[in-house]
Amino acid sequence: MKDCIKIENPKECCGCGACKNICPKNAITMEENEMGFFYPVVDEELCINCGLCKTVCVFSDKHTGENKEASVYAAASKNTDTLMNSSSGGLFTELASAVIDKGGAVFGAAWSEDFSLHHIAVTKKSDLNMLRGSKYVQSSTDDTYSQAKKMLDNGMYVCYCGTPCQIAGLKAFLKKDYEKLLTLDLICHGVPSVKMLQQDLEYVSKKKKINITDIKFRDKGYGWGVTGSLSNGTSKVKYDSGVSPYYFYFLNGEIYRESCYNCRFPSEGRQGDITLGDYWGINQELVKQMGDVDLDKGISCILVNSEKGRQWINQIKGSLFITSSDRKSAEKRNKQLTHASVPTPEHNALSAMYKEKEYEAFVYWYKKNYKKHIVRFVKGLIPRKTRRRLMQVYSKIKG
Repeated sequence: MKDCIKIENPKECCGCGACKNICPKNAITMEENEMGFFYPVVDEELCINCGLCKTVCVFSDKHTGENKEASVYAAASKNTDTLMNSSSGGLFTELASAVIDKGGAVFGAAWSEDFSLHHIAVTKKSDLNMLRGSKYVQSSTDDTYSQAKKMLDNGMYVCYCGTPCQIAGLKAFLKKDYEKLLTLDLICHGVPSVKMLQQDLEYVSKKKKINITDIKFRDKGYGWGVTGSLSNGTSKVKYDSGVSPYYFYFLNGEIYRESCYNCRFPSEGRQGDITLGDYWGINQELVKQMGDVDLDKGISCILVNSEKGRQWINQIKGSLFITSSDRKSAEKRNKQLTHASVPTPEHNALSAMYKEKEYEAFVYWYKKNYKKHIVRFVKGLIPRKTRRRLMQVYSKIKG
């Protein structure tokens, strides 16, 4: 019996790729299942029974975070271009730029021409735009853990940004901390598959009659929110839950990878030196404390989880509007800081139908839930700033 990783329950694999990266014989490949999610498969002819793949699996109980009390901040970049080209407050760009200024490399998720998503490394600030912005789909880490290790061993600064499970996979692979490594994890709801997204883009491109060359899940041209855009290079159309079954199911939490509903990182400890996300529902008092900020341009929620993270935040404070906050306030509209996403009653039925009919299942369920779309459409008619004020009033009344 080979002493190698074998995934029998899809809930127990997040697809981080640490096992693939650690294998000394390249015996592990990440192969797609019927839902489009990738899982490790071992070539037993190449396997030497070393067991390394098992030691780096982030679903063992050896790789949780330290779970120390984090320092919480609300912040936004003072650079208008950075802010408008970011999904929230531009903190990723500010931190990544600081690493590059030290001659370092930054790893993050970037689109390929076929709209698959892969982690890559950049060493120029001009290339950071490829890594910016929310991308609501699972990325492949490929061999970037190995790349990061080589850079760190050569004395380079490295910033690696990803979901909590991807950061946990990196740390398990590296087996030790590096002084020049900065890890950034994201407040993550869960990830659908690239296969689902590609099928959705084909559907929406036909519906909207646009040849898609660029995708933004969050386009600040529509304000700080969850309205995106699809572009052909000269014009763009909205990309949101009103036109996209994929986007609708993502926001409803119905099409995530099975391990996302089994994620233990929210409750057992953050993985990154710094956690980044949106400061949804921020109260007006915090906004005033930050200074001259436009709420509709986005504000980041920051959790500083380590002394190293604290040092990096201190380095970039001069380029930020920033104020201290608290965990309770941050968690109010970011429930993924306290628990994993909960599968909806529709999740199992939708998944089963997708395995049989693929994207036709999405369209069927989407049309079936048209009433929910009407509610979303009506909400969309209310100006975003007005909705925020109403939410703030509601929060005060509710106490």
